[in-house]
Amino acid sequence: MPAPMESIPSVKADPPCVVAIVPTFGRPAEVEKLLRSVEASLQPVHAVILVDNGNDPKTREVAGRCAIQVEYLAPEENLGCGGGLNLGERKALELFSDRFTHFWILDDDAVISPACLGLLLEAIGAEHAKAACPLVVDQQGLVGWPPGLLDMRTRVGMKRKQTPEQFRETYGDKPLPFSWAQGIALLVTRQAILELGLHRNDYWVRGEDLEFSLRITHRSQGVFVPRAMVEHLTPTVATQSSSSREYQKHLAMLQNIAYTSLRLRHGLRIFWTVPSNWLRFMHTWHWRPKVLWDALTAFWAGAIRGKPAGAR
Repeated sequence: MPAPMESIPSVKADPPCVVAIVPTFGRPAEVEKLLRSVEASLQPVHAVILVDNGNDPKTREVAGRCAIQVEYLAPEENLGCGGGLNLGERKALELFSDRFTHFWILDDDAVISPACLGLLLEAIGAEHAKAACPLVVDQQGLVGWPPGLLDMRTRVGMKRKQTPEQFRETYGDKPLPFSWAQGIALLVTRQAILELGLHRNDYWVRGEDLEFSLRITHRSQGVFVPRAMVEHLTPTVATQSSSSREYQKHLAMLQNIAYTSLRLRHGLRIFWTVPSNWLRFMHTWHWRPKVLWDALTAFWAGAIRGKPAGAR
């Protein structure tokens, strides 16, 4: 587990000082949409730390046009998602350690609603939580990407195709506790960072958010906020090369789930998901000998060798 950040001074700030952390790679158009939505937030974001793993001139240009403060970082090598988040968080601590109250972990292909941040902050305060995530919709406006809700009825219900209004009519709009959440738009308190540390930099892709959120909820509470909304943009149409990349990312997810659930104490709560994720991988990529071998190799690397995908 990452070491607690004991050296960060305590702070009492009113209003909240929120610093957004965004890792990206080759998505200038998506980053621009995200930054425009951050600019339009009714609850101001103090600054954005943008970690460009692709060192892309277009992304740098987009960051320079933003009306709010954007700290643009271009590491010498692609650090992956976990490494990019870790670098961005360390930079945020360097720049804002004396005043930040929350980190907001954002995917580069997210578009936040104007009221989202304010509702997340309100829920964290009301529920005495350390983290909060919003309701996520796709570009058709349908609910998707459910977190690991502790309420089974609502968790199952989120898998149905429905609008946010339909979801809230059936399941209500009160905050609900989760065990894990995606990093699409995860708000985390200063206290959580102080006690539990930053994202791990040895998760290359797929699963860094799972480990981080499980680490938080192992010691405290995270809440899902149905009134807060974020749109998650649809990926570009797959080509043969992007399909190959997606295959490798899916393998990384298998390895990371095996590692997190079987090698980390705070990850034991998701052990039951290992078989279903393995079967989903096999169904997605078809039951061929190479696919089976790759899946078994990923499980071996995570569960037996004890390495997340991306660990050197």
